[in-house]
Amino acid sequence: MATTNKCAVCSEPAPKRCNDCKAVYYCSREHQIEDWKRHKKACKAAKADQERADSHSLHKAEFDRIRLKYGLDKKADEISGLLTTRGNEGGVSPNDFAERFGTTPEEAVVFLEWIKVGVKFKEDTLDVAKKAGFSGPSAAGKK
Repeated sequence: MATTNKCAVCSEPAPKRCNDCKAVYYCSREHQIEDWKRHKKACKAAKADQERADSHSLHKAEFDRIRLKYGLDKKADEISGLLTTRGNEGGVSPNDFAERFGTTPEEAVVFLEWIKVGVKFKEDTLDVAKKAGFSGPSAAGKK
């Protein structure tokens, strides 16, 4: 059974949808215009969320390309050591990274920025969960 999208204004079947957020449907251009004042704020927020998600996906894809091209998975311990060594003032410069691992400076920037994304995710979610007592299945089996 096919799902019929309904117009946000009159609830009739709606073949058209908002071109920006793609989340709200309308039966006619007139109803889309009529609903714009109400829909505008949510639409802009949804579109911005989608753009962030698209940017995130593109950055991740480029990180993976660089990682595979230079075999950086096999150098994870070396990279980790370099990024966490005291005296590095929070890391390594893209130029130093590029020279050491054979990437271009631009690729080094992408790679290092993605590493920062991962660290921030860990700090914002995993560490908070651990502090709250959600330590995961590996800790649950240990006594």
